[in-house]
Amino acid sequence: MTTKTETNVYDQVFENVKKATDAGLKMQQEAIAQWTALWPAVPSPQSVWVDKVREFQKQWGAVLSELAHRHRTTLDQQYEAALESFEEALQVGESSDPEEFRKRTEQFFRKTLDCMREASEAQMKEYQEAMAKLSELVTKAGS
Repeated sequence: MTTKTETNVYDQVFENVKKATDAGLKMQQEAIAQWTALWPAVPSPQSVWVDKVREFQKQWGAVLSELAHRHRTTLDQQYEAALESFEEALQVGESSDPEEFRKRTEQFFRKTLDCMREASEAQMKEYQEAMAKLSELVTKAGS
């Protein structure tokens, strides 16, 4: 059975995870906004230009589809880790003495922080790959 203090700790952990995720999303949105602001204005339609734009859209759509598939795989892995973490959190409350409780709590928090770090690193890697592919496609489309 969990105490009020344990519940507060869990609430704080989940709140911190939420804040970290929100901050990451906001950073990605701001970076995309800055990238799109750098694009030059579209000139008057020309046959070659229209063909390049269509080809770019087709390639970018394929890239986004691949990225979305990999993102889903990452989310599935994170969900599995969250379920394991939840099970471990329940086991912390089953400790028989204060020392065992301390050890289990420490292990739980270390694993939770490692999971958060890995998730952030995976998101950043996906974001960097997306921006690299976008840059490559824009450069290719511009030439």
